[in-house]
Amino acid sequence: MRFEHKRSVAKSSSFAIMTLLVAACGSSTPAASSASTSSAKATSTTASAAGQLSQAQAEIAKYTSMPTFVDPGPAIDVSKLKGKKVLVVLDAPAPSLQNIAAAISQAGQAAGIQVQVFNGQGTLSTIEQGIQQGIDQQVGAIILAGVATSQVPSSVAAANAAKIPIVDVVAGEPTPDVAGQGYGSSIFGGSGPSWVELGRLMADTAIVHSSGGSINVAIITFDNPISTGVVEGIKAVFSTCSNCHIISSQDIEPTNWATKVAGATSSLILANPSLNYVFPVSDTPSIFATAGVSQAGAADHVTVVTSGSNGPATIALVQKGPIMIADPGSSAPWSGWEAMDQALRAMSGMKPGNPATPIRYLDKSNLAGLQLTPDLSSVFGDSYVAGYKKLWGLG
Repeated sequence: MRFEHKRSVAKSSSFAIMTLLVAACGSSTPAASSASTSSAKATSTTASAAGQLSQAQAEIAKYTSMPTFVDPGPAIDVSKLKGKKVLVVLDAPAPSLQNIAAAISQAGQAAGIQVQVFNGQGTLSTIEQGIQQGIDQQVGAIILAGVATSQVPSSVAAANAAKIPIVDVVAGEPTPDVAGQGYGSSIFGGSGPSWVELGRLMADTAIVHSSGGSINVAIITFDNPISTGVVEGIKAVFSTCSNCHIISSQDIEPTNWATKVAGATSSLILANPSLNYVFPVSDTPSIFATAGVSQAGAADHVTVVTSGSNGPATIALVQKGPIMIADPGSSAPWSGWEAMDQALRAMSGMKPGNPATPIRYLDKSNLAGLQLTPDLSSVFGDSYVAGYKKLWGLG
């Protein structure tokens, strides 16, 4: 995760304005003084907008290339773990989470680990049943995919009492040097991208796309740490952008994305004539937000920017354009292999590794001509497979 960069906005102080007025009294008329002050303010605003645009372009440029694998920690001798069991508990059968589970299973097969997958169906009581199943079976580790540990505290406490380590995937903000790595103090470690950083890249996208012009955003959120992180990143950038405004924020839960996002987007556009950007914090609802922009007949002046890069369907919308223009995100399979790496470290009595999955900024410029495969290896590469196998003494 990067540190926040402050964009300076030049402002005339009251002292400077008084100085201009005093000088004007001996040399020009009040009207001329007013014109001079207005001109100075316009020049200052223009310079500020140019600086914000340059900064946004520089931040995006950091993430446009194919990510490369970096060892998340010391090597692991997986030969001592062969035959261990790991249970994966999915929040819901979303494509991105299924891709994560499939990758964890592939990584487990390579390492000689037995992997079971339990689908929580998006229901907390069912997710809790899955965690309890892992406790009853005395598995070596439990991996939660898309499940915020704050939603199932009693189940997490029960796993802790049974001395079963828990790894959380993509449901938190990866922070290496704190207990739980940003996923909860009762968690061994995590795996996933920095959602704050993805939010910042969304905001940077609007600044670049508008060429430093006026930005009026509606954000579509949902109840999850992912959403919280993305919104935090957006606000961090907009806080230093004088012409960037969040004019609406609407919470729509995943179970309602397919039925409510398009209509909500259309209604937001009609209710807010100045609206020119829609920010779904996850890219699955962006499919429906894009449809909502079309339904409102606003494709010529409203743009969708999202994050996550969860699957070919959303990334294809960026390739196609013109409504959705960017989808910065990370590889779901990469996060799956990283989650298995964390589980192996937990079962080996080691410290957790780096939890952050690398990010890539995706827009038309680096998606042109790419064939989108289900695992998105054409977008993010698959260097992590050989990298983890070597780290585990398998290659």
